[in-house]
Amino acid sequence: MLNNIRIVLIETSHSGNIGSTARAMKTMGLTNLYLVNPKQGIDEQAIALAAGADDVIKQAKIVPHFDDAVADCSLVIGTSARLRHLQNSLIEPRECGGKAINAAKCGQIALVFGRERIGLTNDELLKCHYHLTIPANPDYSSLNLAMAVQLVCYELRMAYLAEQDLPVSSIDNSNARTNSMATAQELEYFYQHTEQVYTQLGFIQNQGVMQKLRRLYQRTALEKNELNILRGMLSTVEKRIKLVRN
Repeated sequence: MLNNIRIVLIETSHSGNIGSTARAMKTMGLTNLYLVNPKQGIDEQAIALAAGADDVIKQAKIVPHFDDAVADCSLVIGTSARLRHLQNSLIEPRECGGKAINAAKCGQIALVFGRERIGLTNDELLKCHYHLTIPANPDYSSLNLAMAVQLVCYELRMAYLAEQDLPVSSIDNSNARTNSMATAQELEYFYQHTEQVYTQLGFIQNQGVMQKLRRLYQRTALEKNELNILRGMLSTVEKRIKLVRN
């Protein structure tokens, strides 16, 4: 299960944070690190701060865009501050650990950490199924990147270890839904298709509508066959629009 979980760092400014993240991951049994357009590459400082986890660093995948890092993932969890417009999708590290381990039984999972100074953009947050927030001391909530990764990876490991005590039957029964979850890339195609059709119908006249639709569908955790039905409905509407216009 841990092999199906990746840690994604977005546009990391300091190479030392990459090394410290690798160390935090390896101590908890995670090895899949994705770097999205890092501002500083893997250098001597990154290797030094990895403190023996240089194998995690050396096999890290470097990709240019957020979408490239999560395309094949059926569950994407992004870190965020306590933003009011994300209340319905906010989870804390312990709940995150449970959800990620359960979903990792049959699919690829991404835990995304944003830029050191500004975090994730609104567009990136919209592409996440859940938004992870760490309930730190409100009077001093300063956590650096590697500390946040370490805390989350600890909860992942605790959830993973708890799974080892479950009977095989209970694990098998939980696989069916996770196995058929739509991936981030499939959902992105669906959102583009939805926007195209609804714009033709005149229903979407500003980006606010599409943002709310994204959040709605993200909360429902669409399965692949459900997504295919929705795509089929959109295609049928498109055909009707063409007939009317002709």
